[in-house]
Amino acid sequence: MKEGCDLETLLGYQMQKCHLLLTSNARAVLDGFGISPAKLAALLLIRENPGCDQTSLGRMLSVNRSSAMKLVDRLEELGLVDRRQGRDMRSNGLFLTDHAELIVGDMLNHVRAAERSITESLTAREGADLLRLLLKLQFGQVCAKT
Repeated sequence: MKEGCDLETLLGYQMQKCHLLLTSNARAVLDGFGISPAKLAALLLIRENPGCDQTSLGRMLSVNRSSAMKLVDRLEELGLVDRRQGRDMRSNGLFLTDHAELIVGDMLNHVRAAERSITESLTAREGADLLRLLLKLQFGQVCAKT
């Protein structure tokens, strides 16, 4: 990169480049499971929030209702999610299937290993600081919107 290039100082640009690198590696390791990073995120959120409805899942993923429905439909087709009576009698809750319960941890371990291959130039402290600061940026945005 040219010395003094403005892109070097743009946080959004640098975060986007890191996002592309992380997503590319995650896609590569998840391809063997037949799912995408977005689908893994949905599975992890459903695991943490069993019985949540599709609308809540969409909010947690920051996607619209239509996208959430398509995502859940695909996870159901893959045999990873069941729709059953949820917390609210008017809507179905989302639950991981037994099969998903068995493999989600393995998927997550593969993604973590892929992330470590990217962050290996950071010390353990730097990695923890990076994650803490990213969470702080996100938390600040959530607080600003409420």
